[in-house]
Amino acid sequence: MCELVLRQGSFAGDVALTRAAGVGGIAVTADAIDSVGIDEARRILDGEGVLVSSYMGAGIILQDDGGRQSLDETARHLEAAAQLGAPAALVVTGALGGLDPREADAVCREWLTGAAAIAAECGIQVMLEPIHPLMRHLSFVHTLAHGLALVEDIDSAGVVLDVGHVWWERDLDVLVRDNVAEIVSVQLTNVDSQALENFRYERSPLQSGDVPVAALVRMLESFGYRGWYEEEVLVRSRRDERLDMLRASREWFDAL
Repeated sequence: MCELVLRQGSFAGDVALTRAAGVGGIAVTADAIDSVGIDEARRILDGEGVLVSSYMGAGIILQDDGGRQSLDETARHLEAAAQLGAPAALVVTGALGGLDPREADAVCREWLTGAAAIAAECGIQVMLEPIHPLMRHLSFVHTLAHGLALVEDIDSAGVVLDVGHVWWERDLDVLVRDNVAEIVSVQLTNVDSQALENFRYERSPLQSGDVPVAALVRMLESFGYRGWYEEEVLVRSRRDERLDMLRASREWFDAL
């Protein structure tokens, strides 16, 4: 479960809800870990018997002020991820700002090379997430192909495949088949069809929406993917409704 889905008001509450839903792993957020500290986070996780599937929020490469995220700050996040047992930490590029796309690619590849070297020292990977084009404020990388190109030949760097961001991409099956080793983590969600018709990006439960989630999971399995699947159905809901929603996701996935 991605922690952003849980939103119980505390890290302890998020981890407890993960276990209550019958799920063995949580994608922790950097803010949540900073709020409690590494030692307390580790104690909470161990107490519930929950593993860390990934660390979210390790970096936004291109900053709003035109600068780059400091690799020293990134190193702090990567070290935290490693101490929590996460296999990888997630980064996004940020928006283009005033950069030419080719210049932005070059800047991001240089940054990713440095971040990946730090990740390798920590015994983990850094992973870049392509983002749907309706969310350009988060990233100028909107396709799996572009994400793969940015991490190509960089040791200890790979990509996150969020099916809700890239399901529409041409020849996605070929890209997955030929690059399954570079897919570090898979995030599962669906996207509301009516919202897309109105040029809005809104998520929906796994079994409903425009994304053929079941077919994509079968495809990933058939090509040898064996990493984490992280549920990231970010929808409006009351706190007391979330456990039932998470259990429904888990039951749907188990049946698949």
